[in-house]
Amino acid sequence: MAAEKNSLNKQREKSSLYPAVSISECCDFIKLIDTFGGKSVSYASILDKMKLTSPTTKSFTTRISASKQYGFITTGGSTVQLTELARHIIYPPDGPEETQRLLIESFSKPPLYEKLIERFKDKAIPPKEQLSNILMNEYRIIKRVKDIAAECFIESASYLGLLKNGVLCFDAIEDNPNDPEKNTSAEETSNSDVQNESSSSYQQEGGYNFEIPTLGKKVARFYIPGDVTEKDVAYIKLYIEKMLPDFLDNLKSEIKQE
Repeated sequence: MAAEKNSLNKQREKSSLYPAVSISECCDFIKLIDTFGGKSVSYASILDKMKLTSPTTKSFTTRISASKQYGFITTGGSTVQLTELARHIIYPPDGPEETQRLLIESFSKPPLYEKLIERFKDKAIPPKEQLSNILMNEYRIIKRVKDIAAECFIESASYLGLLKNGVLCFDAIEDNPNDPEKNTSAEETSNSDVQNESSSSYQQEGGYNFEIPTLGKKVARFYIPGDVTEKDVAYIKLYIEKMLPDFLDNLKSEIKQE
């Protein structure tokens, strides 16, 4: 009976799959593998290069697992093979910009990250402590590793330049092939013209007001304190771009229900 209980406890303690190593560390790992050349590299060769002795060593197993999740390697028969994706990251035919694009593509591959990106894209990432609790309560990451899972996600997103003032942003990457300022649609231009004609801004004591008249002849107001810094303005701008559309969509839904 005791043995059965221990077995059940171990099963309950099994975590959902997650990268326990950041994408930057995995990049170093695949570059190490690449130094051997050839299509397959044995575990023994990699361990020797890492000055490790056992394939069950945590620093080895976590790199193998995370690199597979990012799509960098495949394994079989105690050997490792670099994928085409990994080779293009190491030797980008189109230069560093391709490496960046492929790394972001890799960041989206782990099943856990795919879910987190869908949830937090264009939204503020919670602090590590809060994110780790979310991972444990909603994504079946066990308590013992929840902090590592949260830290690796945040660290990888930051390394790839996807965190802008705490907001998970993919827009700059998605729009990168073409200058977004040069590809504004006619509808966007028209909307901009309407805003310029109908909105007004003015300085008042202690700050700045921005007013937008509604069709019902009411006024929506946005106020900014006068002692803000240039960084504050950039942060406010980013939040308006990322969060205001969601707020307005939610507001529309609430109004329809009333």
